[in-house]
Amino acid sequence: MKTSIAMVILLLVAAGLLFGSAVGQPPPIPTQEQPEVLTRGPVHEAFSEPVILQIQAGLVVPNQPPDDIDEIPPAERPRGDDFVWVPGYWSWDGDRDSFIWVSGCWRAAPPTMSWVPGYWSQEADGWEWVAGFWTPADIQDIEYLPAPPESDYMQPSSPSPSSDDIWVPSCQYWNQDHYIQRPGYWLAANPNWVWTPSHYVWTPRGYIFCDGHWDYPLENRGVLFAPVYFPQSIYSRSAYRYSPSIIVDLGILTINLFTYPRYSHYYFGDYYDNAYLSIGIYPRVEVDRIHTWYDPTYAYDRWHHRSDPRWEENQRHEYDRRYADKELRPPKTYHEMESRPSDNMPGQQRNNFRIVAPLTVVAARKETSLKFDHIDAGAQQKIAAQATAVRSFTAQRNRWESTSVPQQSVQRPVEHNARVTVPTEHKDPVTAAERKGPTTPSTERKVQATQPGQTKAPFVRPAAVHVTQPERVKVPAAPIVGKHTATQKSPPPRPVNERKYKSEAKVTPEDNQNSANTKAKAKNKTKDKGKDKGR
Repeated sequence: MKTSIAMVILLLVAAGLLFGSAVGQPPPIPTQEQPEVLTRGPVHEAFSEPVILQIQAGLVVPNQPPDDIDEIPPAERPRGDDFVWVPGYWSWDGDRDSFIWVSGCWRAAPPTMSWVPGYWSQEADGWEWVAGFWTPADIQDIEYLPAPPESDYMQPSSPSPSSDDIWVPSCQYWNQDHYIQRPGYWLAANPNWVWTPSHYVWTPRGYIFCDGHWDYPLENRGVLFAPVYFPQSIYSRSAYRYSPSIIVDLGILTINLFTYPRYSHYYFGDYYDNAYLSIGIYPRVEVDRIHTWYDPTYAYDRWHHRSDPRWEENQRHEYDRRYADKELRPPKTYHEMESRPSDNMPGQQRNNFRIVAPLTVVAARKETSLKFDHIDAGAQQKIAAQATAVRSFTAQRNRWESTSVPQQSVQRPVEHNARVTVPTEHKDPVTAAERKGPTTPSTERKVQATQPGQTKAPFVRPAAVHVTQPERVKVPAAPIVGKHTATQKSPPPRPVNERKYKSEAKVTPEDNQNSANTKAKAKNKTKDKGKDKGR
């Protein structure tokens, strides 16, 4: 009897201890209240951005972006003084109808170039994205210009002189009181260097001429971290800090790379549905068909694989496969990637599935070409302080580009929807044989894919700028500047066909004729529009 009572007492005590232990440990935090690492989204604009040839209405969203997150660089950084930390920023995600965080990145900045970050500009009807850009490091002021004339994408009039040449599109140059057109040209490619041609960036104040420059191939630019979705309950906490830890595989990045010209961003991951085509997010392979942007990295990659006559065809084929079969597409979140077993997948599918990896895992690999150093908390805080200087510079840019013209006098775009819309008909893109310039033989394709219906993307005119003559603004020194170390090779010389801006622009009879043709074309368009209104 005594033994039975003792056993009951022991059981009750044990149960009490277990119950007390359970009470002392709260349940895990709901997943809805945790940061969600994404395996798709915008590529940080300082890491890589498309060259926009036909500037159209920017991305306008209804909500004000939150305050920037206090972002701390991770404890592992790529080895070398040429790598700089570029802080993250908020980006609009139409699927979530909310903002997501584009994590900061380690970037081997282009030599002698400095970074001017983009920002969200408050307008009468929402918040509009104004793109960032690279500019010469010794710049002391920024010049804002009237809108350049619309110009059609000029395909090369003759075949490539050799397999080592890359086509560079034409560009307009401001000279005295009007624009002149610099014709497109063939550029001799250089190993390990990507040429970013001259182009323009729209701002509320005026258009900025971005001079052409040499940059590194995508795989040599540094470390790109995955974007993150933060619930408001997290980023609104007092003194909340975040340190990115999941990096994007740059090899897989190019396989699943898309362009959103209206937002001046590349996107990576699963954007294969027609709904994304309908809002203007296009696969990388469509750059030669939809002439609103130029992709320097794609032009370089096509040249780099010139020994493979089927390289471009294979790129299209891989897109078609993922468009037709959702199982071949990469996951959309890190949680999905980790929770879905990939061991039984075929090798190629498994490699494409694991689109990101923890930084600590990559840094520990001996075979990686990028070497990492561990930095202490003090170094992390010092780099974070530099990020504060970048954000201060961005805020100043926002102020000096804000127009004082009353909102009712500023012409806004007719349409600017940031939401994912109803899918449209999905039609077959042009083949390589239908394009001019560097192409590969085409084959019959079973899967219909890419841009619906048109050879040009729907164009929405950007908001008008108030400047009619150039305006210069003195600017502080940019915090992020590309360094050229002794261990690096110097970039190639500037292409002889690429004039430097204004000071070296020499007007030739051909330029005058191009300018006259441009003015006549614009005048005719104005007449045509007047006729249309009278009908």
